[in-house]
Amino acid sequence: MNITLDIERRLLLPVDPTQALRLLDDLEATIGRFPNLKKLTRLGPNQYRWDMRTMGVRIARIAHDLSYAAQYDLDRPRATIRWKPLPGHGNALIGGEIQLRAQGAQTEMRFAVDGVMHDVPVPLLYRPLAGPFIVNKMGVLIERYLAATAAALRADGAAAPASGKIAKG
Repeated sequence: MNITLDIERRLLLPVDPTQALRLLDDLEATIGRFPNLKKLTRLGPNQYRWDMRTMGVRIARIAHDLSYAAQYDLDRPRATIRWKPLPGHGNALIGGEIQLRAQGAQTEMRFAVDGVMHDVPVPLLYRPLAGPFIVNKMGVLIERYLAATAAALRADGAAAPASGKIAKG
């Protein structure tokens, strides 16, 4: 079964836009904060393969070991990281974008992802539920990622408190 992803989340980061731009300077650390990332492999300049820990519930036999590769484009003037899938790596084609926007003395971080997870093994009985279930699991991972990023920026010396609200897009 193939599962389509189209997820967007936003979080107000507790730092000014200049400090938030440091996310663009250390791409590996920025990616590496993603929860359930088992292994990140550099394939070339700004090209990485993600190997994730199992997503889903093994007991219900709705589980998937997500793996994919992407080419990253860093656009500092636009405060954006974009990634496009690299075919031929893993079992998914996933692209997306992280965009930073000034919101007064803080920064809104927008995380959007879209793509397809291929050949997810799901018993016939669970197929109507599997897509929404796995998309929800991915949404939760993205929310955890945003929270971890906000915490890392706060630890780097941010002065303002986090809003704590993650907006679904």
